[in-house]
This record gives sequence, structure tokens and C-alpha cells, in this order.
Amino acid sequence: MRRKGLPHRRTGLYKTELMTRPPRLADRLLAFFCAPHRLEEVQGDLHEEFAYQVDRIGARRARWRYWWDVLGFVKPFAMKREKQDYSISILSPAMLRNYFAIAFRQLWKNPLFSAINIIGLTVGLAVSMFIALYVWHEFHYDRFEPSASRIYRIASVAKYGDQEVIFSGLHESFGREIKRQIPEVEMVVRFSDGMGDVVLQTDQNHRFKETNIGFADESMLTVMGIRLLQGNSQTALREPNQIVLTRQLAEKYFGRQNPLGKTLIFDKQYPMTVSGITDDLPTNSIIQFNGLVSLSSMPTLGAHQQNAYKGGGFLTTYLLVRPDANVRLIEQKLKSVKSDVLFADTSASYFLEALPSVHLDGRGQPTDTRQSLYILLTIALIILGLAVINYVSLTTARATKRAREVGIRKAVGGQRNELVSQFFMESFLTTTLAFVLSLVLLQLLFPWANQTLDLHMDTRLLTQGPYLGLMLTLWLCCSLLSGGYPALLLSGFRPAAVLKGAASGRHSGAGVRRVFTTVQFTASIGLLICSLVLYSQMRFLRTQNLGINRAQVVGIRIDGDMVSQFPALRDGIRQWAGSGNVAVSNTALFTNNIATWFMKTEKTKKQLMVNVLTVDKPFFAMMGVRWQTSPVGWNARPITKELTVYNQTLLNEAGIKGDPIQQPSPFKDQHTDGVVADFHVRSLHGPVSPMQLTVVSDTNRSMMANGGYILVRLSPKTDVSQALDQLKAVYNAHQPTSPFDYYFLDEAYDKLYAKETRLMQLFNGFTVLTLLVACLGLLGLMTFSVDVRTKEIGVRKVLGASVAGIVVLLSKDFLKLVVLAILIASPVAWWAMNKWLQNFTYKIDIEWWVFALAAGLATGIAIITISFQSVKAALTNPVKSLRSE
Repeated sequence: MRRKGLPHRRTGLYKTELMTRPPRLADRLLAFFCAPHRLEEVQGDLHEEFAYQVDRIGARRARWRYWWDVLGFVKPFAMKREKQDYSISILSPAMLRNYFAIAFRQLWKNPLFSAINIIGLTVGLAVSMFIALYVWHEFHYDRFEPSASRIYRIASVAKYGDQEVIFSGLHESFGREIKRQIPEVEMVVRFSDGMGDVVLQTDQNHRFKETNIGFADESMLTVMGIRLLQGNSQTALREPNQIVLTRQLAEKYFGRQNPLGKTLIFDKQYPMTVSGITDDLPTNSIIQFNGLVSLSSMPTLGAHQQNAYKGGGFLTTYLLVRPDANVRLIEQKLKSVKSDVLFADTSASYFLEALPSVHLDGRGQPTDTRQSLYILLTIALIILGLAVINYVSLTTARATKRAREVGIRKAVGGQRNELVSQFFMESFLTTTLAFVLSLVLLQLLFPWANQTLDLHMDTRLLTQGPYLGLMLTLWLCCSLLSGGYPALLLSGFRPAAVLKGAASGRHSGAGVRRVFTTVQFTASIGLLICSLVLYSQMRFLRTQNLGINRAQVVGIRIDGDMVSQFPALRDGIRQWAGSGNVAVSNTALFTNNIATWFMKTEKTKKQLMVNVLTVDKPFFAMMGVRWQTSPVGWNARPITKELTVYNQTLLNEAGIKGDPIQQPSPFKDQHTDGVVADFHVRSLHGPVSPMQLTVVSDTNRSMMANGGYILVRLSPKTDVSQALDQLKAVYNAHQPTSPFDYYFLDEAYDKLYAKETRLMQLFNGFTVLTLLVACLGLLGLMTFSVDVRTKEIGVRKVLGASVAGIVVLLSKDFLKLVVLAILIASPVAWWAMNKWLQNFTYKIDIEWWVFALAAGLATGIAIITISFQSVKAALTNPVKSLRSE
């Protein structure tokens, strides 16, 4: 702000003043070619001569004369350099030491402001680096393979009526035919991540149930770049009955022994020779396994594996194409390759997906994955931006405190570029301290965040060159953004005005600080509203009536080879839990293992995707499934034959109205025995699917031929761990050779929303951090405001102002900004969350109380933050405030 009486820059008086000064450009030219040790003497003489000529011949002619005099000094004596004992560069060691000393002194003299800046920047950098690491991890899926750019996954899209279904699993013969018929394909890899749980056992009887034991061609290891710690990658999967283990699984079974050549019993009866040990697999790959069995072993395995192998849809097929291959031409040639993978009555086509793009952009993948990453990046930028805003706001607010320092430095010859360098050095020092602390914080929180949020990120990413470069870039950008505006503002003070006390700290950059504070609270309140909506939606999903009672139900896994022991085991569990608390299902509910059949209705000729379950009679009563039309004699006698039951949605889709028992079945060669009300066995992202339930008698063992589950409802008062121990004892009494494997239905249901739960946890954490950073900035600005207005507060108290009045006086301007932030954040958050809720068929309405609660919380937190300083200032003895007067 200009001092009273100074001419305004736009007035003619100011222009006249400029004309009476030597041309600035001429001075710069003189400084460029003149020797440094002669510059002050020569320039001083020229300025004296210029002042004399202004009085004698006028300003305009004097300026032309000055240019002529400057050019006249382009002579050897003026340009000759003299060896100096010291450097005058602003980056000389002496100047850098001076900058660092002043920067440390400023940090030490102002511990509160230094702590606020460092804590804010530490949090901002740590969160930004963590999110950047996660996004880097997601965007670099499957880019580590040597030939990743030439690897493609085959998938097919089939239409069933109006529905489009994506298949990535193909028939086992498909890969062989491609290699034989399409010369552009260099190698084919067929891979399956397994067919459910299998039991592995050593000859020392170390026995465990394992998941992700897959099957693969011999080319799998070389094409996918999977490194073997032991074994030959060319031959490890070549022969039948070979198995490759991950390092972790090998240690589990063999400890420190050399596992190569040792035998593992696969699925309780098939001996496999350990032929290789892989290094830990990268977590950012769609190819994950705990062990790999050679695909040539399939003909030697049991009926269950062979049926899946020959039935189609079992193997994911990858192609390594030749460097000069035309991918579109290969897709055209795929049409002529015969395969049994597709069902009848479909219109299907094949397409290729580049391996690195499958994770984020694969057809049939969730479309919001990439969007979620962009949201996280936005949040990272917001939090880092808030921390930078804090630094800028507090530094510019304290500009007056350093105005005299700037004025004195300029008065004794300091140049603006030197002052800019000094203030940038202070910013550099602060951000460097914050950067080091953020690295420590990141290392401490990384394992916890990985486990809590189930992110599966590899800690080795922290030491990789590209990510280190990204972290250093973040630090450099943070330093430049933090120091840029304050350096230009502080170095721009005019020494004459500053030393006369004309610089106003209270209003210098005040408008910018108001904008910054509003932006901080807008971001914080917006995230708070989003967190409340996320919590409300997740609570709605968890408490929604599914049409089936999943509470306190445990499912005990029964393997296919336990068919003969199944009736005795079921009866033993019934004796323990009560017959009304035990039921049987052929698959795990609330998982992706529920069978789906594609069936054409007789009446409408419409293709339906039908969920198919096989259950026993007690299932309906125990699980609380409600009958629309029960089978004839349902309660009067036991079941002696299989019954077919449909849900109401299937009948609606099939166009059947009225009494379904009296009408033909929706499908050919079937009959309708009963109808149940709709109930969910999948997530609420989509509507209830058509469902067919096959009800079998207690004496029917065929439903367990491929395994299944005994469902047991526990009493609400039962000690869960004790009940599991007792169930395990009953299980082991009938099946001592198989590990006791179980799951809880309510936990399985919660896992369906793992992504949303993780997003909610992230939003909650980031909301707390943004509020923390915003409140730190508010505390700093309030502290400075109180410091500047100390004498004003003292005078007001002497004149009779109350404590409450002073608190309101100090707080009202900040609270106005919080209210403005609420008005800006509310519609933006409402729009964003409405977009997100469109991913759910069943969702909440965003109600007014969400915005009221967010506004109340934000305002309350702001008031508490402000009150620390405002109440303290209001209670201060005015004598202490005014004693200097």
C-alpha cells in the first residue's frame, strides 16, 4: 500500500518523476560490461552528471545524453577485470552460508509458525507421495515383463438376448489351434489361476489347504518374465506332474531344505515333483499364483479337474505376437478358429487386449477404476496445495515483521534478486525438513496402510528410480510454489517506504490470504460431506434387507472326495447345533463362485443369465427365505425327489403371470415346483438376478460330488471362537485328513464392498488430514492477527470492551470465510456424490442433514481452533499490551 502523499503510478506527476531518473536499461547495460570493482565509481559519477544535465538542458535530453555517456565507457580500462578474493555471485559459498544461517535463525525465532509450516508440508508431502505411489502402482500393471508390449490376452464377447457377456476363459484346444493356424503368433500361453481350494501335503504329512494353485503351459515362465530362484524356467513346466512354488509357499512346506526334486501330494492323491521356485511375484500384475502345476498334468488328475479342463472356459490364453505382427489382422483370423468355449444361441466375437491395459481398461472390467485413481490424485493435489497455501499465507501475513530487514538490506545495496534467493532458500530449507520427515512418516505408515486398506503394494517401489524421481519432483515443485509468491512480495518492498514505517503488514496480501483460507475450508468441507455420504451408503448396504438372513451363519467347506462321509458329518453337526440350524448349499453364498447358466425361456424366447443353487429343504427356513408359492405338501412330508424352485424375478423376465404351478415351466424340459420371494446372493450394485434353486433330499449325495458347504447358524449368545473349536472337533472326527475350512456369510457379504470400504477409509483419513492442515493454517493466521492487534485489543479493553465482544471481533472475519466455504463446497460435493451413487442400483438419497452436520462440524472445529488465541488475547491484561506506549 502506498504511503500517503506519494504520487500514484498512473498520474502525470509520477511520469515526471520517472523522467528525472537515469534510464534503468542503460544502468543494466553499464553493469553488464563494466568491471565490478569500477562499477560503483563510474555509475555514481554518471548519476551526478545526469542530475546536473536535467537542471541545465531538461530531463528528456539528459536521458539521451546519459545513454551516450554510458556507451562512451565501453573502453578497455572500464571493462578490465581485477582478480578478487571473494565472489559476488548470489550462489557463492559465502552467500549460501549466509542464506542458510538467516533461514535457520528465522525458523528458530518463530517456533509456532515454523512448526505449523513444517507439520503441514510434512503431512501434505507424505500423503501426496503415498497416493502417487499407489497410482504409480496401478498404472504400471504388467509392464515389467520383457515383452509386455507384445503380449495380448484373448477374450470373447457374447450376446444373450439384450445382455453382453465378456469371457476371458477359453477351451483348452483353442491355444493349440491358434499356434497352428496363425503364423503371426510367436508363442501361446494358457494359464488358469486354479479351480478353488486344494490340499497340498508333503511326505512328512505337512498338510494345508491352499488357494491360487494354478495350471500353465511350459512357456508361461519365459513369456511372462517370471524369474526362478531355483530351477530352469525352460523346463520347469514341461513334463506332467511338475509343480513350481513361490518362495513363500516353499518355505511353508520345506523350511530351509532345498525343495527342488521333493514331492508334494496334490489334492490328497496326485504326487507332484517340485521343479522350480519363483521369486516373489510383483503385486501389480493380474497374474497371481501360489503355485503352478504343469498343464500337461491334467489328463492324470481326477474327474473334477478333467471335467473343468475339457468343459471350456477354464484357461486364460495369452499370445506373444511377433514384433511386426498386425494385431487387427490376428483378430480377424481368430474368427476362423473353432472353439467349444461359447454356448449355443449366441452371437460371439473374439478380441485382443494388450496385457498392460487389462487391469484398468480391460473390457468387462469396472469402469470406475481409472476414475477412482484420478479422484485420489486430485485429493493428493488438494492436500499438498493446502499445505503450500498455509506456508504462503503465514509467510505473507508476517511480511511486516520482515519489512525493515528488507528495507535495510536494500538500503545498503542489496539487490532484489539476492533477496529473492534468500527467501527461496528459506522455503527450500523448510520444505527439505518437511520432505525428510515425510519420508520417515511414509516408511512408518506404509506397512500399516498396506494392511489396513488391503492395497498389496510392494515396498520395493519406494527405492525404484522412476518413483524416486517423482518424489524429488514433488519436493522441488513444493519448494518453488511455497517460496515463489512470498519471495516476490517481500523482495518488492520499497526501502524508503519501509524504513519510514509506511509498509502495512495487516493489509499486505490480505485478499490473497482470504482466498487461500476459503479454498482450504472448501476442500475440507467438501471431503467431509463426501465422507458422510460414503458412510451413509455403506451403512445402508450393510443394513439393507436382502431377503435372506446372513447373521451368525458359518459355512463349512466340504470337498468332493468327502461324499461318503458327508451324511455322517452333517448329522453330527445337526446334533451339535440343532436340526433347524443346519442347511446345505453346493456353493458359497455372497461370492463369485455361484454358478451362472444361460437359459432360453419357452414363452418369450429370451436368453436369461440365471444364478443356479442346489440346496436342501432346511435351507429355506434357516436362511429366512420367504415363499411366494411353496411346493405341494412342503410341510407335510420329506422330499423324495428333486424340486425346482424359481424366484419372482425369473418368472417376471420369462413373462409368466398368475399361478406358476399351473403353467408350463419357463424352460424346456423342466417343471415349476415352487416360487420364492427375491433374495440377494450377490452385491447390491445391481438388481436381483433370475435364480433357480434345485432342492434335493437328505439322502441325495450328488450335490456334493464337486464339493459344497454345510451352513450352521450360531446362537447370538454363542462364543464364536469356542463354537468354531467345537465344530472343528466334530469335523475332524469324521474327516481327519482334510483341513477345517470355513467362512462367515456376513464377512463374505462385506467383502463384496471391499473397494467402497477402502474408498471410505481413504476419504475419512484424507478428510481428517485436510481439516488438520486447514486448522493449522487458521491457527497460524489467528495467532498473527492477535499479535498485530495486541495494542488495539488493549485499548478496547481499557475502554470497556467485554471478553466476548473481543472474541467475536477477532473471530468473525474468519468465520465468514468458513460460511462462504460451506456455500461453495455443498453443491460441488452433492454433484460428485450423486455421480458416484449411480454405480448402485440400491442407494440412499442425499439428505439435508448431511450438509448440516458437515457445516456444523467444520464451523465447530474452526471455532475451537480460533478460540485458543482469541480467548487468550481477550483475557490478557491490557497493561501488558500497552506498556510500550
